[in-house]
Amino acid sequence: MSKVLKGKISIRTRIMVMVLSLIVAIFLVIIAVFNVLVGEYINSNVRAQLEETVRIMGDMRNRPWVSPEGSIFFPVPSTSVPDMGKLPRGPVGKAETIVINQDYELVYPTVDMIFIRNYDEIVAISQELKKNKADLHSGEIISISAVSREYRLVISPTAENKTENRIYMVYYMDMTSLAGFASRINMVLLVVMGLGGIMAMVMTVLLSGKIARPVRELTDFAIRIGQGDFTTGDNEYRDLELAQLSDSMNKAAAQLEAYEREQKTFFQNVSHELRTPLQAIRNNAEGIQRGIINNDKSSAVIISETDRLSEMVEELLCISRIHNISPDGQWEEQDLRELLSNAAERLVRQAHKEEIQISFDFDERPVEIYCDEKFLTRAFTNLISNGIRYADSKITLVCHRHDDQIVVAVIDDGEGISPTDLPHIFDRFYKGRGGINGIGLSIVKSVVEQHHGTIEAADTHQGASFIIRFPSLPGKQSH
Repeated sequence: MSKVLKGKISIRTRIMVMVLSLIVAIFLVIIAVFNVLVGEYINSNVRAQLEETVRIMGDMRNRPWVSPEGSIFFPVPSTSVPDMGKLPRGPVGKAETIVINQDYELVYPTVDMIFIRNYDEIVAISQELKKNKADLHSGEIISISAVSREYRLVISPTAENKTENRIYMVYYMDMTSLAGFASRINMVLLVVMGLGGIMAMVMTVLLSGKIARPVRELTDFAIRIGQGDFTTGDNEYRDLELAQLSDSMNKAAAQLEAYEREQKTFFQNVSHELRTPLQAIRNNAEGIQRGIINNDKSSAVIISETDRLSEMVEELLCISRIHNISPDGQWEEQDLRELLSNAAERLVRQAHKEEIQISFDFDERPVEIYCDEKFLTRAFTNLISNGIRYADSKITLVCHRHDDQIVVAVIDDGEGISPTDLPHIFDRFYKGRGGINGIGLSIVKSVVEQHHGTIEAADTHQGASFIIRFPSLPGKQSH
């Protein structure tokens, strides 16, 4: 396993972890929301129930009463006894009532009341209140635990008696059964979460398998491409993204295959083009060595072929560097008129030798472009040299700005371009009639395209024309 793949996990595992995490998160949120809502519901109903009980018992306290045994609970003696059965039962149960004094001692009910079956529980409540020193005057709902049970209660003071000792009504509700109910619901939700997780895992395994399979197929396809097998894949995918990826990889494979063929052809042509001048140099050198060839004539051939070889090597180096042309490099604003003039000046001797006149048709104002001066001058030099080679008597260099584009043209008055050569005129190593090495025009096309321009060749029936179009300051706009 490569270092790049070390520590990576598969798509299937990632999907399973994500789905499982999502399910757990959803159920945890459901449980949390359920507990919050149930707790809020219980608390609101308990509060309402206790408040209603306090109100009803407050009305009863306005009528003094005594216990069945005759013990006075309120300051004013009375023969009426409050009917505890009239206390309301709410959605969460019924409130119970006990009475304590200011020392938290149980006043009512008493141990001798035979109808009280939960006396120990009541005593435990009063003791817990004493232990916690509960506020007897706040009127707030209090939560306590006693004899392994949960209670909600509220304390309400009554009028003072003759001994100036206050007594307090404690209204309480047993919450144990409700808490148990909520716990059971939580257990049910946990079981449902577990079952849902198992079902989700099964579905995720099946789904992730369907997703991972085409990815593995495309991975194998990419590996084959890396190994030099450019056979396009024939798998069809129903998912849009996978179909797009497969189509892109097929196109990439086709382009790489074409590039490989072009590269092989390139090296074959380079080998052939280099072999020809080298063979001429060798033959003449051997002739000089053996004394069978005139030295002056052979030396001239050697020099000529060496110059040709140097020019070819220089152009090959230019080809290798063209794709490194970038606005981040040596790009500056240049006047295209000056670049064309400089390129033409380099070829004055060639034009004079061929008896070709060079004329200029330029705008009066500067025609500026953001470019790599070295490469663009080389492209113009190749294009003008090509025109001189095929012209009968003159070539015309054109440079004008038209609205949002710049037009550069090289026009000669030669025989023009044959229909056979025209489609391949910019192909690398394609040599038409009178061609030298088939590299010059391919360099022109590559340089122009690197400067966001286009070039086209045409036969005008009065010669050939090469027209280049640049957007106005393309590099500067992108810069």
